[in-house]
Amino acid sequence: MHHVFGSYALYPDRAELVGPEGSVRLEPKAFAVLRLLVENHDRVVSREEMIEAIWGGRFVSDAAVSTALKFARKAVGDDGAQQTMIRTMHGLGHRFVAPVERRVDATTVVQAVEPAPEQTDRRPTIAILPFVQNAGDGVQVGDGLADEIISSLSRLRWLRVIARESTFRFRQDGIDLEGLRRVLGAGYALSGRVELVAGRLNVSVTLIETLSGSVVWSDRFNPALAELHLARQEITSAVIGALDLRISQAEAATARTKSTEMLDAWGAYHLGMSHFNRFNAHDNVIAAGLFERATVLDPGFATAFAAWSIARFQDAKLGYQTDFAAIAPDVRSLAERAVELDPYDPLASMAMGRVQSLEGNPEDGIFWYERSVSLSPNFAKGYFSQGVSDLLAGRNVQSCVDVDLSLGLSPLDPLLGPMLSIKAMSFLLEGNRALARDWSLQAVRRNLIARTQSDLVAPDWLFAPDAPTRLATIIGAYLPLLGWLYEASKP
Repeated sequence: MHHVFGSYALYPDRAELVGPEGSVRLEPKAFAVLRLLVENHDRVVSREEMIEAIWGGRFVSDAAVSTALKFARKAVGDDGAQQTMIRTMHGLGHRFVAPVERRVDATTVVQAVEPAPEQTDRRPTIAILPFVQNAGDGVQVGDGLADEIISSLSRLRWLRVIARESTFRFRQDGIDLEGLRRVLGAGYALSGRVELVAGRLNVSVTLIETLSGSVVWSDRFNPALAELHLARQEITSAVIGALDLRISQAEAATARTKSTEMLDAWGAYHLGMSHFNRFNAHDNVIAAGLFERATVLDPGFATAFAAWSIARFQDAKLGYQTDFAAIAPDVRSLAERAVELDPYDPLASMAMGRVQSLEGNPEDGIFWYERSVSLSPNFAKGYFSQGVSDLLAGRNVQSCVDVDLSLGLSPLDPLLGPMLSIKAMSFLLEGNRALARDWSLQAVRRNLIARTQSDLVAPDWLFAPDAPTRLATIIGAYLPLLGWLYEASKP
């Protein structure tokens, strides 16, 4: 598979550009810039997106980006004056404007405007629009809220977030979905409206799928203006938690409409997560297979390696497979590969924490869980994992704090049942049977645990010296004994 434009051919798989006189020498960053622009020739690529895709979001000087662009232009016989291939769209970014064909073999040509699925393994892209607010309001928080959401959402490595310098150019009452999709390549848009009423903020937010215009999610918040700083933090956290869940669900729903062979890497990943969150042996096998497919389609997909590692962890901890000697090395090698590919991916750090738990070193896992939430302060699963480790270490109070954070960040999380059960177990270990009973009853009533286990019926072992080891087997595996816990916590 390669791209043809003018008298040039770009071969992504072998990192080669071929011109009229043969292979063209091009340094790696310039080749990456050229490839990014060619593969996205149907839209404008912002400088922020270019930095994220090629430099991993690290700080780089304007000179470094300009130099890479200069060499990319020179390689295809273009320059900043002619701009016959790469055109600068002032204030927006750059676009590859020459006609592009994608060739799948020697005789077949496919128009690049209809890319084959295996060529579209890109992250879902979202544009956070400035929140609309009455200019006469004494306190203006709309832009600040949108800016905080952009900053926090950017820490989710599976989602591409358009920079505010680009999205805020779409400041208007009506939402230009076509423009967001065509110019910025955004598949999703988050809009908001802020009103100041009787000393309170009325904040409404709506997540829209730009192609169909359908509403994926919406919510409303009504904090007191006197607690503005705290309110902004709470709204931002709630929105991040919701988008993390809702966009992933929407991507999984889209992936279900395609055959496995037609899925791209991101489609395979999101569909895998939908199976993974069902917590049973059959779906876990499907999830692991989809994560593996994602890594084959995109060998640099750190998040997929992390998810695959955690799926293998579940094989061992939940007893889906019994060959522990074969599973444990997989869990470690996949997690290490995820961290190697992207040390800033919070899920990769969480996977490394699971490695420590599986190898019998839960205390060592705390470092990785703390790292996961430092990388993404709104990472609910990281706080939950940290809470489990704290519980195993006897830090019941801190465990409750961590789980409360995870519940607040993601109140509809697939791990909600285990989150509630960890709190119940914490209170039971403290001897507070009344609260333990209340929390376990919440988990039972919500029916959010896919499976339970009741082979342990006596609570005495909870207070034995080997209790942490036993708890690691149960709690660390997300198998709270809900029915038994409810009975055990009765006065």
